[in-house]
Amino acid sequence: MENKTRALHDFLVENAENFTETWFSLQQIKTGSDYSKDAPEAVVKRIKEQNANYVRLTARSLLQTDEEMQKTISAWTSQTAADRVKSQTSLEEVVRNSGVFRQVYWTYIRKFAESTDLEITAKDVFEWERTINTTLDYVIETFTEYFMKILLNRLSSQAELIKELSAPVIALSDDLGLLPIIGDIDTTRAKQLMQSTLEQSLETRISTLVIDLSGVVMIDTMVAQQFFQLIASLKLIGVKSILTGMRPDVVQTAVQLGIDFSELQTENSLRSLLKKLTRVSN
Repeated sequence: MENKTRALHDFLVENAENFTETWFSLQQIKTGSDYSKDAPEAVVKRIKEQNANYVRLTARSLLQTDEEMQKTISAWTSQTAADRVKSQTSLEEVVRNSGVFRQVYWTYIRKFAESTDLEITAKDVFEWERTINTTLDYVIETFTEYFMKILLNRLSSQAELIKELSAPVIALSDDLGLLPIIGDIDTTRAKQLMQSTLEQSLETRISTLVIDLSGVVMIDTMVAQQFFQLIASLKLIGVKSILTGMRPDVVQTAVQLGIDFSELQTENSLRSLLKKLTRVSN
């Protein structure tokens, strides 16, 4: 059995390139896909090299313990998953091609059985089936795990960046900061603004924060309450708040909703406020 398994391993390794050409011939035309027959030459070359290496690694599992196979495959799938995410290949395409790869693999095992002088028994085939299918299943399992982990980490990073960009506290001087707010504000974003603003105000060590609302189109009672909580929280950490740039329609809506800004320092515009602050500093 060991000699026959070694012979199968050598056959698969020697035919890795032929295997890959057979596998690639079964690909479809799908513009933009790394697996497409009309993909750029450099992309096709890279995909074929990866696939041929995949053939060799899978063949190597015939001679490895399960623990050795898992270590080898995990190293390969972690790199390949990162490459597929980078090229924006969908998981659906990867899974489909995994099925094609498995089909071609068994075609080449049959070619080996038909061409070798060794006596291949049903027991041999069943043992190879267990090893090869276990390896291919582990490839899909680990590839999917790495693929999704990379995507989720990327989404988390993007969400964090969006959160930071949605509430950037800009340091205008050592003690003066500016929070320009643009776009619609709902309760969820208002809560994010509060957390981010408090953190950034502490980090920059400002004593006064100008909250510019000139880019806010609409405000409701719930959002106004969030702003009052933000201003109160800023006061607790020693930061004075000044509101600027409230649009007439926003002011009118606030009055209709019974929102009272009378106890807060407000300015018509950021420009007029900065002029006042400049005169004071001079």
